[in-house]
Parts: sequence; C-alpha cells; structure tokens
Amino acid sequence: MPTIEIVSVGANEIKLDQSNYEIALIEENKPESHRGLFHDWLIEQKGAIVHLGNPSFKEDKEGGFFAGELIDWGFEPTTIDLPNFANGETGTNQDSYFKFLFDYQIKVALIIKKAINASPEQKVYFLTDIQFGAGEGETIEMNLSDFWTSHDTEGLRWNTLYKLKKQKPQN
Repeated sequence: MPTIEIVSVGANEIKLDQSNYEIALIEENKPESHRGLFHDWLIEQKGAIVHLGNPSFKEDKEGGFFAGELIDWGFEPTTIDLPNFANGETGTNQDSYFKFLFDYQIKVALIIKKAINASPEQKVYFLTDIQFGAGEGETIEMNLSDFWTSHDTEGLRWNTLYKLKKQKPQN
C-alpha cells in the first residue's frame, strides 16, 4: 500500500486541523517516514511532516496507515508482476505513475500550500513509497506549478521524493 508524506522544510509544525480534511492526517514535528525508501535521508532533515491516509483512518491512526483510497488507480492501467520470493525476486523496479482522485487532489493541494507557507524556506518535500515501485528512489526538484502540471499530464512517479519550492511571483 502506498505511503504519501509531505515535509514542511524547517517548520516546527504545519498546524493542520484534522476536522477540516476528509483525508486522514498524522502530523509530527520530526520528518521520519513510515517506510524505508527515503528514511535515512529524511531523518537528517529538519521540518514537520504530515502522513496522508485513507479517510477511514481518521479515527484509527495506530494500525496500518496508507493512502491507497486517495489514488486514481485507473489513471495508468498497469499489471503488477507478483514476485517469486522463493527465487529471490523482490518485485521492485516496476515503474508506474499515479494521480490523485479529483476530490482528494484539491485537499492535497491545500495541505501542500499550508506546508509551504509554514516553511521558513518556502519549500516542501513530497514523497511517495510503494512496495513494487522503483527499487531506487528518485529525487526531482521543481516548483509547485510544474508539480501540478506533471500530475495532471503524465502523473506523479511512485518512489520519488519531489523537492518543491513556491513559485516566485512574476513582475
């Protein structure tokens, strides 16, 4: 199941009110991922993190916490090849892209905006981690506008850490 996390770089908190969001949220003041792909890099950073979860997790944040219900799984029809663990296969390196379901895209955009505004550097890290995605994580830097253009056209890449910065106003 997919993990989706947003880090407000350098912020002590983002101040998200769970009652304002249908998406389940866990906000912490130390950027520690729930999964391992970017964990070692992330714990060296400073900032507040929010973990996005299925709406059904709003009242139960102690068990498994993932964001599969936020995703438009029909956007990029793919077949996941299940690995043969007995032969040492792991199932990694199955590249794929995703989009958020429209109703959740709006809420995720609002969360990212709040995280950027809470960041003294006006930057966020948006990271994804899914079991059968690329085995090596990728890092991509872009501004927020290009991020949403990417989302809307080709989709966002799983197992990627997007370093996003607020787009500067044009003169």
